[in-house]
Amino acid sequence: MSDTTTKEAVSDAARAPAEKAGSGDATNGLSRRRLESRRKLIAAARQLFVERGYHATRPQDISKLAGVGHGTFYLHFTDKLDCFLTFADEVCDELEVVLQDHLGRARTVEESVKETLYAIYEYSDANPGVLAAAMTNTAMLSVEETKRRSPMERWAAQWTEMVLQWRAEKDIPSDVDPLLSGHLIVGAISQGMAYGYLYQVDRDKLINDIAQALFGALTRQ
Repeated sequence: MSDTTTKEAVSDAARAPAEKAGSGDATNGLSRRRLESRRKLIAAARQLFVERGYHATRPQDISKLAGVGHGTFYLHFTDKLDCFLTFADEVCDELEVVLQDHLGRARTVEESVKETLYAIYEYSDANPGVLAAAMTNTAMLSVEETKRRSPMERWAAQWTEMVLQWRAEKDIPSDVDPLLSGHLIVGAISQGMAYGYLYQVDRDKLINDIAQALFGALTRQ
């Protein structure tokens, strides 16, 4: 760690007790500054993970783009993986808002799959490259050590709940494995959309084809 970084870290550490001992306004000011620093770091991380990918992005690059001292990065994140998972969680939350809006229109299993795909396209169109960056294979990044779920695991859990609901409502056979189905659906959607992008398949045709394939697999029709 450089002398400049060390001085910044020491300065931050020394400033905190003094501000806590002051007025409520001082404490609120400190909280606002920390929140602003965190916001800048996450925004910078988002940009760099999209532009460079996880492996080519360094914590010091994120700090520099955010305009904060390198030591400040470690006041908010344990390491780069922690920062990446925070970014990925943010993306999941954003996509969830779009997804719930679309799923509210679905009345059948097949429609649920279609609306999910339309939601993913809508989010991706509005946020180019963001979803792909968030879906980096975190199984290779020692995620199990963080006790946090990757985006793929979060989505698989959501699909598992939906499969359980469909099974309870007898929309699909009672012996369908919800957990396995949840993971298979996420994988099929991910690979199917990658295929569509690679071969420039018409969007509506791709959505219909994926939805019909998954519906047929779940209902065994």
